[in-house]
Amino acid sequence: METRNRRRQRNLDLISNLPRHIIDCVLSRLPLRDAVRTSILSRKWRGYSATLPHLDFGYQFYLTIKETWGRLVNFHYELERTISKFFVLHHGPLVKVTLYIPELSRRVPDTDQWIDLLSRKNIKELTLDYRYNRRHLLPRCFFSCLDLTHLELRSTVFAPPPDFNGFRNLITLKFRRVKLKAYKLESLLHGSPLLQKLILVDCSGFHRIKVSAPNLESFQLQPPRKFKTICFEDVPKLADVTVSTLDTEAGHFAKSSTLLEFLTSLPKLTRLSVNGNLLKLLARDTLPQELPTTVEGLNYLKLNSLDFADFDQISCALCLIRNTPNLNQLEIQASTTRLTNIPPRKLGYMEAGAPFGCTLNRLQVVKIELLVGFKPELELVEFLLANSPFLEKIYINPENSLGQNKVASDMAIELIRSYRSSPGANIIYPGVDIIYLTD
Repeated sequence: METRNRRRQRNLDLISNLPRHIIDCVLSRLPLRDAVRTSILSRKWRGYSATLPHLDFGYQFYLTIKETWGRLVNFHYELERTISKFFVLHHGPLVKVTLYIPELSRRVPDTDQWIDLLSRKNIKELTLDYRYNRRHLLPRCFFSCLDLTHLELRSTVFAPPPDFNGFRNLITLKFRRVKLKAYKLESLLHGSPLLQKLILVDCSGFHRIKVSAPNLESFQLQPPRKFKTICFEDVPKLADVTVSTLDTEAGHFAKSSTLLEFLTSLPKLTRLSVNGNLLKLLARDTLPQELPTTVEGLNYLKLNSLDFADFDQISCALCLIRNTPNLNQLEIQASTTRLTNIPPRKLGYMEAGAPFGCTLNRLQVVKIELLVGFKPELELVEFLLANSPFLEKIYINPENSLGQNKVASDMAIELIRSYRSSPGANIIYPGVDIIYLTD
């Protein structure tokens, strides 16, 4: 009878008989603490947690340690000790590691030891999320992690040794608050020929950048203040581009590409998100109504911080819209604050008589946010309704200030009542309690 019961229990334990890679997959989806607790299930499970290919010491792990040891003044010691113990006892390869590294009790954890251990594990996906006020200098051993395919760094100093030739297998690169020189970044891109996704947020040490990466598909740049120029070279696959400038004044920019040069350097562009300052730079004070070529592939366009009181920004925005015949979705975030001191000849530059000369046959959705009731803002809505025969929805969200909101509401209601050029379009105006379907 006892033998029969044991046999029945073995038959019920289906998980333990799964292939090892399936067990690793299951454990990698558990919180690290729960994955370690599986070692008490049976003798067979004791070694699994020591060979996990994925180790997530991210923010949730930090909160778990804090919850357990937070009553201690020096609970950061337990955090560092726990992570160090994991790395020392771990054997076998590591595929993915995430490290959230806070600065606690005026003491910085000795993370360079951890990085040294990881450099010997053929690590492929690595996130180093330092939360220091100062940036942490990456140790030399970091640059020997040559099997990396995904890398994410925060608050570090990226200073590779002279013999560093890039990460040949790198596919995704995310830098946030990383300090590095422009030529180091360009050298990194050159030495990472497989790179497909590049994100640079609030990085410092350079004021201009040249992006050259033959396999790059997605690029996001959010530079610090006083960023000057950006140019694209040899990016035949780049389809998704986001460039913002963090309140940078256009006067800080050096002379750079024109709008035509910017667009022709991106032959596969399908999604573009830029802000008004970059448009002002690309306008170069003189902009034709039509470009000699159109951006056929572009179907999503987002214009952030667009100042409707700035003639150059609006002219460049209209030129861009006119030359994207396959545009499907348009989003605009207004930032109009200077409603006075505008030359009279530049007012009404979007009135009905202006030579727009385009039909947006593919445009279906438009979202316009933070309107303040400035006349050119409503002229733009009229222009889109007049030139988008298949428009389905247009969202109008006013600025939250009560006085300006009242003006924007009045003008939008008047527009909804009087304008019906886009058959089937829904004009959706939150806060006015009206959704108008045009005839």
